[in-house]
Amino acid sequence: MERTIIYLLVIIVSGTAASKHNTPFRRQTRILQLLHIAEQLKTCVNDTDPALLPTPENVEKHCEESAIKCFQEAPLQPSNDEKNKTRFDLLINQLRRRLPWKEAKKTKPKCPSCASFKEKPPQEFLDSLKSLLQKMIYDQHSHPHHNRCPGHCT
Repeated sequence: MERTIIYLLVIIVSGTAASKHNTPFRRQTRILQLLHIAEQLKTCVNDTDPALLPTPENVEKHCEESAIKCFQEAPLQPSNDEKNKTRFDLLINQLRRRLPWKEAKKTKPKCPSCASFKEKPPQEFLDSLKSLLQKMIYDQHSHPHHNRCPGHCT
């Protein structure tokens, strides 16, 4: 438990200490934090009487931001274990912190609404979140020039 709290404090400090001018680095750091948070949430969500949650899957690249918002706004519920309730609340607050945005596009792409996604149990919901985050990390590493110098690199 102490390690978890220390880790989350490091996340908070590193997230606030990152330079505003280094948005791709901040974004990548935040995505990695979200990946860790999703993994930890799996141990403290309600699985005994779970509510089904709209779960974005197979998200197109231009709709990743929209899908992340769906995951952040979903009504996840804590397990009945009182010990995990505080941890759950802390993790949910971390999950709902905004993701540093990419450079704005001139046109807004049309993305599906959160309600349009198939509803799934919390564990599958969190697996789908992890999958999307891993895809975003992979995309950042496979196209590094798109993140470092948007609009002025060749």
